[in-house]
Amino acid sequence: MWELICDHRYGWGTIAADRSPWRSDGHASSVSALPGEAGLRFSIPQSRVVIPRKDADPWGVMRAVRAEIVVSRPPGAGHGAGGGGGTLIDADQSFRIRFDGFNEIIIEMLGLQSSFRLEGLPAGAWASISFWHNGVNLLGYGYSYSYGSGSTSGEGGGGGTPFLVPGQVPPVGPRGVWIGNRIGVPAGFLNGNIQSVRIWRQDPKSMLKIFLQRPFDPLLLDCWSTYIRKLNEVATRNPECAQWMGGSISQIHNDLFQKLAQKTPEKVAEFWAFGAAYQELWAAGKVGSAEMKELITRLRDWLKHENLFDPDDPDLKGNLENPCLRKIVEAVGTLDCDADMAQMIKWILGYP
Repeated sequence: MWELICDHRYGWGTIAADRSPWRSDGHASSVSALPGEAGLRFSIPQSRVVIPRKDADPWGVMRAVRAEIVVSRPPGAGHGAGGGGGTLIDADQSFRIRFDGFNEIIIEMLGLQSSFRLEGLPAGAWASISFWHNGVNLLGYGYSYSYGSGSTSGEGGGGGTPFLVPGQVPPVGPRGVWIGNRIGVPAGFLNGNIQSVRIWRQDPKSMLKIFLQRPFDPLLLDCWSTYIRKLNEVATRNPECAQWMGGSISQIHNDLFQKLAQKTPEKVAEFWAFGAAYQELWAAGKVGSAEMKELITRLRDWLKHENLFDPDDPDLKGNLENPCLRKIVEAVGTLDCDADMAQMIKWILGYP
């Protein structure tokens, strides 16, 4: 599910190079390297590391997010920046994580604030702080730290019940990702040290990766390669229909997850359990099996009972009757060469 999109480890002076495949390099300003250990010192309102937005970068599609920050704060830091606190990460219009005082953490996302305390954290100790949002309605967190040696050493950590934060994580806005400072509010600088920042998003290729887990023999490979080639050809000839199809799929996806976000964590867990069972059967090649039919039937009934999906929905029927869909089907044909997949589509639509 997760795709690493930022991996900053501050150990080479003030260089903020990214180790992820996306090259989310940062531009450091008014920071200094820590003497004798890895990390950057943020100490004035101009201190920051900025990851700018670029064309075709990963920050434009998030949906779910996970982050880990290794940070330390000197004595008195909780009474500095802007009257207490300091920003760790500010991803423009997407999410923000910051200190409120010395050991209170605030996570801001989707118009809500969630907070937790770093219990027992001493000044100067390196703490690893993490949080995640599942892309539906749950925000979780955790932290750990250790300090000193011998009789003056110690360690701690914790987590807790996830917060209810409904919705999908928005894309990052045009001002990019700021580390160690708050966008437009210089008084919100960290006044502390950061050793590393790692950020993941929901992998947008996860559906394709799941699709490719199915065993494909030469006949199936030829079937799907021909189907995809024809689909690409009709999309090239009819860009308005390609745009309609992409928009319709996106709208169905967004509507489902907006409704799912209003469900209890238990109901969301049931939804994920259906998905896991489907992936297991798909990867085992049991696409047209009795087990798949039973699973699809139960899933359809569950979705309809929870008001998440209705095959009789007028909007869905409108999409099925759209001229673009007819044009695409006429040009591409059906998946009769993959009998199991064709049968599964019928089950999804409620046909025997």
